[in-house]
Amino acid sequence: MYKLFLCFRYLTRKGIVVFPILAVWLCVLMLIVVNSIMTGFVNRVRNAGRGLMGDVVIQSRNMAGFPYYHQLEKKIGELPQVAASTPVITAYGLLNLPEFQADKGVEIVGIHPAGKTRCSAFGKSLFYQHQAPLEAVKDLDKIGFPVTRAALLAEAHKRLVAALAVERKKRRAYLALKPIPSSAWFASLRRHWQVIAREDYRRSIYSFNRAYRDLRFVRQLPRGARLKNRRALIQALAPAVPSLRPPPRAVDRYGTVAAMPKNGCIVGVDIGLYRRNRFGHYHRPAYVRFAPAILTVVPVTIKGTLAMPQSRRFLIVDDSDTKVFSVDSKTVYAPFQVVQKMAFMQKQELLNGGFRPAHCSQIQIRIHDDSNPRAVRAARSAIAAVVARFARHHPEMAMAGLQVKTWDQMQAEFIHAVDKERDLITFLLGLMSLVVVIVIFLIFYMIVRDKTRDIGIIKAIGGSEFGVGGIFVLYGMLISAAGALLGLASGVAFVRNDNWIHDDILWRIFGISIWNRRIYIFSRIPDQVDPHAAAAIVILAIAAGLLGALIPAFIAATRDPVEALRYE
Repeated sequence: MYKLFLCFRYLTRKGIVVFPILAVWLCVLMLIVVNSIMTGFVNRVRNAGRGLMGDVVIQSRNMAGFPYYHQLEKKIGELPQVAASTPVITAYGLLNLPEFQADKGVEIVGIHPAGKTRCSAFGKSLFYQHQAPLEAVKDLDKIGFPVTRAALLAEAHKRLVAALAVERKKRRAYLALKPIPSSAWFASLRRHWQVIAREDYRRSIYSFNRAYRDLRFVRQLPRGARLKNRRALIQALAPAVPSLRPPPRAVDRYGTVAAMPKNGCIVGVDIGLYRRNRFGHYHRPAYVRFAPAILTVVPVTIKGTLAMPQSRRFLIVDDSDTKVFSVDSKTVYAPFQVVQKMAFMQKQELLNGGFRPAHCSQIQIRIHDDSNPRAVRAARSAIAAVVARFARHHPEMAMAGLQVKTWDQMQAEFIHAVDKERDLITFLLGLMSLVVVIVIFLIFYMIVRDKTRDIGIIKAIGGSEFGVGGIFVLYGMLISAAGALLGLASGVAFVRNDNWIHDDILWRIFGISIWNRRIYIFSRIPDQVDPHAAAAIVILAIAAGLLGALIPAFIAATRDPVEALRYE
């Protein structure tokens, strides 16, 4: 009992204990914030990489692809682990936009939209066929269910009028800005206010466009429609299966069906057609959608030589936002059969009377238990065995050099780099946090020196060496626990509100922008705390406090009581 009494007495009477508590608090706060943001970033990168392709991918080392993919896909579908599969063709070529007088080297991916969606998160990456309808549902489902088309139209119209009023107000404020010729410090402050006014105006434009888009989606509902719940509204607005076909209203841009391209394509959101504001929103001008695009594929033969380039006209029907910049900045998706013909991978008759079977570049596969890494690895091994047996019966596939990899093996170089960066930063901050041990050691050493007479009195009245040492060990644990709990509470609060702190305090008041959405692929700073990592940080902080208190506790425990009582 006397241990607790002395510990709380020292804790409340000694002002110097504030410094070790502050040291532990700051270190725990720093580690929780950095670990949470970096872990959130790593998880988003992993999820984005996982959504690019299926859980397991069969691909060829040869750019000419591999044959008999239909038969191989059928064999793989017989495995109990496999849920879905789809063939994919990848080819390199050129994207030309005649209306914008621009061209760019791209990777052209031939897909079956339905199969690609079953095997990956491709469908969820599409804006007009998934993300925009979900935004409309989020904006309109606040009126409650069941809801009629008329009520949704009234709500969408009300939101559009309100957004238009805000846009006009922000536009007047933006147009009223005047140049600032001075270079004094207050001129810099005024320039920052002008930047805020400009960005608020751009944000109001985005809100108005979103409200107008919501109204257009509601108008597509059948007259007299009555929706029971949110799920029914999503099903009514978002197509169940994405499509590459040009929609009927695209004819309005070309005048006649004959003048309109027969095939549609989907471009990556970062390919250069859209501008992104600092809040992470893309400005999608109406004239980009349904614009004509010319895709040119450079076929590669089995021998590795280049064949005659093939070009076709397409129509941009949507854009894809996979959150992987290296993909979104150079990928164009087009119908599988069209790209197969352009790349000379279709079934071809030979001069000797035979035929060359159709080829593809990949088979992307989704397994049932895709959330279990062990199950994914086991499925990869089973698929690899099927591929090996199939290749033995088809010697033509030997030239293709087939590889069977999981999604994380396909993205290993990118994901491991981010993982190592997170671990390195956490390790360096952990080394810096060793200052906690040093601070607690120095302060406890001073306390032991100042309380030498108290130690002598405790020992003189029968206190044991273990009891005296336990006082300072318990004292160190209480100090580190107090600092760790304060750091945990403040760290969680900071991470949960980091976007508000960044946007409404650092940038809006002080002009400091750390997370620029124009640069980073994610529009929001990660704001989730990993409870296991937070608990480990708190435990390590308490252990660090105990470690710093051990040597002073040992010194106190081994003091001679006679010499301690004589200490001045």
